[in-house]
Amino acid sequence: MGTARAGIKPSGKKDLLVVFFEKPVLVSAVYTKNHFKAAPVIYSKGLTDKRKLFRAFVVNSGNANCGTGKEGLKHAQMMAQRVAQNLDIKPEEVLVFSTGLIGALLPIGKVLVGIDRACSELKLLNLREAAETISTTDRFPKYSQKEYAFGFGKGAGMIHPNMGTMLAYIFTPAKLNFNALREIHSRVTEKTFNSITVDGCTSTNDSFLLISLGEEEIPVEKVEKDTFEVAEAISKLIVADGEGATKIGVIKIVNAVSEEKAKALAERVATSLLVKTALFGCDPNWGRIAQAVGSLPQYPVDPDRLDIYIGNYPLLVDGTPTNTNLEEVAQYMRKNKEIPIMVDLKEGHQSWTYYTSDLTYDYVKLNAEYTT
Repeated sequence: MGTARAGIKPSGKKDLLVVFFEKPVLVSAVYTKNHFKAAPVIYSKGLTDKRKLFRAFVVNSGNANCGTGKEGLKHAQMMAQRVAQNLDIKPEEVLVFSTGLIGALLPIGKVLVGIDRACSELKLLNLREAAETISTTDRFPKYSQKEYAFGFGKGAGMIHPNMGTMLAYIFTPAKLNFNALREIHSRVTEKTFNSITVDGCTSTNDSFLLISLGEEEIPVEKVEKDTFEVAEAISKLIVADGEGATKIGVIKIVNAVSEEKAKALAERVATSLLVKTALFGCDPNWGRIAQAVGSLPQYPVDPDRLDIYIGNYPLLVDGTPTNTNLEEVAQYMRKNKEIPIMVDLKEGHQSWTYYTSDLTYDYVKLNAEYTT
């Protein structure tokens, strides 16, 4: 990898990352489903739709290169060409990613000079440095490592992935065929990056790569286990860093009739502004959770069978409020950063977990002043 200060970020911090592979690597990529896609997403998706092997990728932070029309696509292409020129590879072997402010043209001259610098100082991948380089409003770097997978990512606001501003790159040394890689990627994405929310807003730049380095034979189940744990760790860090966040809500819907229903209801609770503000205020208001669970017409629930827990405290059992001491629950919420919320539907055997952040004064202040 190579990093550089291209001068995109007003802070003057590093904002350009190049990751180079000595031999072609197998890449599975998923991108935002937002129709207002950034130029690098359009450019890179065009490549990953046609080919599976790549030699490098480049990321700039501080500017999303989104809403920039044909000029933005040209700039994404120029970034790939410049990396290829420096590393003596083909432009179509280079993927391009951007993150930052929407609607401003890239200072492409600075970016190209930054690419030259990054490519001239390549070294072994440093997860922390890579994560710091691609950060925007992130308060801390996001990376994780297990025996058979390692990776880094970024994200703090505009987080409600749907694939997948969020970027993530996970690597496995395993030798895998593309179908196996894609299946692992799909399952991991749904249960990690597609099961987190900060503000319910799907970014224009969301991208998540799973990369097989092809170095050794590893059982597929071990690869998937470690890939999931790395992705889960990074996705939870993104929620924990939700702009202004002070709490993580771990929303679990259990004993649903289907996974689809469990996920839909978990997402409904996780995106409820009333639930998120209750998390911020450490208010064990189970009524807010119940209204969210019961609010999807296509997924009815039986209120007379419903259980709701915060931590190990039962607040509603078989649709009836308990005599649990709410001040004791509030104290528990104040003492812990991670707050488990469990809803038992008692109708089947499927479950889903969704991660959310609380909604704070700082989130409103930061985003009210984001561009000005």
